Amino acid sequence: MQTYPLTARYSWCIAIIVLSLIPGLFTTLMEPDAALYAGIAKQIVWRNDWVNLFADGTDWLDKPHLPFWISALSFKIFGISTFAYKLPAFLCWLLGARFTYLFARHFYGEAAAQIASLIYLGALHAIISSNDVRAEPYLTCFLIAASWYLVKAAKSAGYILPAALFTACALMTKGPFVLITIGSGLILHWIILKDWTQFLQWKWYAYLLLAVIFTLPEIWCLYLQFDAHPEKVIFGQQGVSGIRFFLWESQFGRFFNTGPIKGHGDPFFFLHTLLWAFLPWSLLLYIAIFQRLRKLSKGEEWITLGAALFTMLVFSLSSFQLPHYLNILFPYFSILLAAWLINLVSLKRVMITQRVISLIMVILLLAITLLFRPHYWIAYIIVSAAALIGWWLLRSPNDVVRVSLLGSVCVAIFINVFFYPTLLDYQGGSVAAKWKNNQFPGEKVHFYRSNSQAFEFYCDAPVERSDTAFNNQALIFTGKAGMDALDLAGKKYKEEAVFSSYPVTRLDGQFINPATRNEGLDSVWILRVNAQ
Repeated sequence: MQTYPLTARYSWCIAIIVLSLIPGLFTTLMEPDAALYAGIAKQIVWRNDWVNLFADGTDWLDKPHLPFWISALSFKIFGISTFAYKLPAFLCWLLGARFTYLFARHFYGEAAAQIASLIYLGALHAIISSNDVRAEPYLTCFLIAASWYLVKAAKSAGYILPAALFTACALMTKGPFVLITIGSGLILHWIILKDWTQFLQWKWYAYLLLAVIFTLPEIWCLYLQFDAHPEKVIFGQQGVSGIRFFLWESQFGRFFNTGPIKGHGDPFFFLHTLLWAFLPWSLLLYIAIFQRLRKLSKGEEWITLGAALFTMLVFSLSSFQLPHYLNILFPYFSILLAAWLINLVSLKRVMITQRVISLIMVILLLAITLLFRPHYWIAYIIVSAAALIGWWLLRSPNDVVRVSLLGSVCVAIFINVFFYPTLLDYQGGSVAAKWKNNQFPGEKVHFYRSNSQAFEFYCDAPVERSDTAFNNQALIFTGKAGMDALDLAGKKYKEEAVFSSYPVTRLDGQFINPATRNEGLDSVWILRVNAQ
């Protein structure tokens, strides 16, 4: 069994990762999802309505309420801002690391617990998602917390209460499919250990009943907003049941591609997505899972393997697939990998693999810096030089975790301090809103043949949507289509400001290269219509 230095260096590693992520708490929200979700929470606060969810000026039926309630509560405490939106998700993400640590320590000891939590915190897509905040930081925490308390409940029935509470939180974040992640691992664990009596234990059925009871606030809100108002037009039709959507269409409708929101699935999508999303650990994870599957009868714990593989299978068979779906499995992957690492006799080959991956990550980021030229890019070259020196010094097999984290920390510093702040200068909606707040504070704005979730969130006044007429001297936000329509109609207007705009979550080589960047930019305008 491999031994690792503990405690002091572990604390330093945690501190460095967290500090490298803190600047991201103040980075402008991205369109579409993060800005959309923040805008929904903003509407809760502005309307003082915690039952109905609104987006783009109408009733919104897609995700459950809990993440928006949490964000709205943060807005109530800290005011409506980027920081207030990201903070609770960031704290939940850190809490997920704590539950990952507790779970791993329970089955595999202190060394595995420390390694698992560091793997969790340093995974590439987790770092990205701590900035581009959707529902995943909340869901990741709730799922591993529920799994941990179910493990505790096996010895003491009193733990079914927090297990049910966290399960309900997961349900009110993403829907009933979360029961697959929570339940599949536990059931596989009982089957492999031939612990058949667990299926007859009253406490597990009490746990499910409590989880349903704790989820009733979500069901009630859906009833009040949708089922009690069949006259509302949702997804282009009347009589839409919010409860049915929550229990069936948002889950199985997406799986079978029969619901109102459709996608196109690839059974191998998550297998190749995991290769980059779980960097710098992805290659080792595949090896660890393969070797674990070869020894099904010899392990002590099968909850993590069951939760990870069954959920991956469901995701892969689904018709609706996005990379950030994988984030909820990172605690389970981290524990699996940590358990494998501490049982290796030699880390020589692992160390070589991780040194190569970390070096490639640092060099790629340096190359992107030289090409993209973000703000203060010379400072990041200094960071890269320091990282390369650290890489050169970390040669001992016992340094395998730290040399891996070197690449993760470089990614966190790069995207949070240099890349995203520069990139978001090209998100026209948020830039325009901040300009408008300074020039015309508190004035209402109309969207004309255009939409921007970022503008709506950052604007300090209500936004209205109109494709026809405006009051005299109305202030409008529009794009090229709106400008053409106004010119065609002979409408008089004054151009108050124009801003470059780019869909910042869909980058390509043309945009990354400063020499060709302007060729791919669109524009958005703030106009004063009917100006004399």
